[in-house]
Amino acid sequence: MNNDDTLNAAMRHLRALWRAETTIVEIKLGMFAKRSGLLAFAGLIAAFGLAFLNVAAYMALAPDWGDAGAMVIVAVADFILAGILVFLATREARDAEIALAEELRDQAVQALELDARIAFDDVTGFVRRPVQMAGSASAVIISIITAILRARR
Repeated sequence: MNNDDTLNAAMRHLRALWRAETTIVEIKLGMFAKRSGLLAFAGLIAAFGLAFLNVAAYMALAPDWGDAGAMVIVAVADFILAGILVFLATREARDAEIALAEELRDQAVQALELDARIAFDDVTGFVRRPVQMAGSASAVIISIITAILRARR
């Protein structure tokens, strides 16, 4: 593999890495927007429904439990309902799409690491053999100069 092929492969892998990362971000933003919308809607429903439910529960419990007891029971029920809504909103669903995008990202990173190792080996191989290369080049230059001098005679 020559340097141009290595560079082209590295660029392809960088583009794949970029696409995988942007796909992951888009999926996560979509999930965040969906979750936020559901939380906002749940909050709106909870505000209206809970207000009426609290009044109705208080009115039903007040004759038997008294004013303070009825308020405590209604408040505990409100906290339980709020806890359930928070639990549902914060559950992480591991979608197949994000798993695929993360797998593509990991493959691109591995390919870039392999390209970097190949390029490093090419460079270190060149640096290890400068004397051999200089000896070969000097032999070629000497033979050319010799041929030129013979031709002038």
